[in-house]
Amino acid sequence: MTWLPIMAFTVVAVIYAVGDYVAVKTKGVISSVLVAIALLLVFGGTLRLLPENLMDLSGLSAMIPTFGMGLILVNVGSLMNLNDMRKEWKTVVISLAGIAGIILLDSTLGTAVFGRERALAAIPPTAGGAAVTMLMSEAANEAGRPDLASFVAAVTALQVLIGLPVASVCLRRAAKAFIAGGGHKREEKKVGKEISLRIVPELKGPLAVSSTMHFARLGVVAVAAQLCTNVTGISTGVTFLVFGIVAGALGIVEKGSLKTAGGEGILMLATYAYVASSFVSMKFSDFGELLVPVVGLLVIGAVGVMILSALVGKLLGWNPFLAIAVGVACLFGYPVTYAVAMEVAQGVTKGAGFTEAEEQRVVSYLLPKMLVAGVVSVSLTSVILGGIIAPMLF
Repeated sequence: MTWLPIMAFTVVAVIYAVGDYVAVKTKGVISSVLVAIALLLVFGGTLRLLPENLMDLSGLSAMIPTFGMGLILVNVGSLMNLNDMRKEWKTVVISLAGIAGIILLDSTLGTAVFGRERALAAIPPTAGGAAVTMLMSEAANEAGRPDLASFVAAVTALQVLIGLPVASVCLRRAAKAFIAGGGHKREEKKVGKEISLRIVPELKGPLAVSSTMHFARLGVVAVAAQLCTNVTGISTGVTFLVFGIVAGALGIVEKGSLKTAGGEGILMLATYAYVASSFVSMKFSDFGELLVPVVGLLVIGAVGVMILSALVGKLLGWNPFLAIAVGVACLFGYPVTYAVAMEVAQGVTKGAGFTEAEEQRVVSYLLPKMLVAGVVSVSLTSVILGGIIAPMLF
């Protein structure tokens, strides 16, 4: 059968629609991303009912590396005002503690069970995502070790299956505890004097709902962030987010611009397609012999994350489940950090008689922490780890 682009797009949309249905019915306990990955594994590489280039053929995956990620991250950054960011220093500490847990357990218990090479090779991709995977894979191939390159890729492909269920369950427990304690009814405590840097007047009239106006402003900020990356070498995951925060504070980008422009839905679907593209061609037999060490080291790393994140979170006065969720964010990063936080927040509030303000307080309790944790681990710390560990191995 000849697959047409519209057919590929429709299949991807149907797969994620099924995932959304399951997520809604389970109130966020089972993530839509996890359901979609399972369907892609079964109908893709295993049964071969889907073409390997499904995501590329649909046109969705091309949207993210070209312009989608920039628009999404700038938009997300604009939602996180400076007053929110001042409160997230604990998130950074807990996220770093989680990564320390990966290093500690993988380099000791992991080495004892699965050997030094695999244990060390698993640390950076467990703590990060695509960037560090490319770094480690390139180093392995240049050293004539394609076996370790495949191992690193398998760790990256499977890490979300370990981290996502843990994060989903822990975020749900944390959200319920937050609600039970009346946190959704309380105004957030202000940290010092409120910062207001807005210099651009708010859009009014027809321009306030103009799709092109919002897309243009998001694009201008994304271009500036990309140029900053080109000059400094800083990850685009960081520059897009930081520039979005600044642009939101200055009023260059309105909060929620992507939704106002009508682009949020299609770009989130494109993001999911991009994240899951490797699962379409993956067969269970492809990683059969690697399955035990890959899953074993991911579980060991996750346990390390959970232990140290919970301990440090307790010292900082956090709900231990929220601390664990922040810690395991390194196992999937953005955009899954965004998706799982929003899914859980909506799952525990929709249809429960919450006002819009109360729903937003639950979102504000979960989302900024997960986003910051993903950036700290996936975009920054994991790449540094890869740069240290690659020379040790190769």
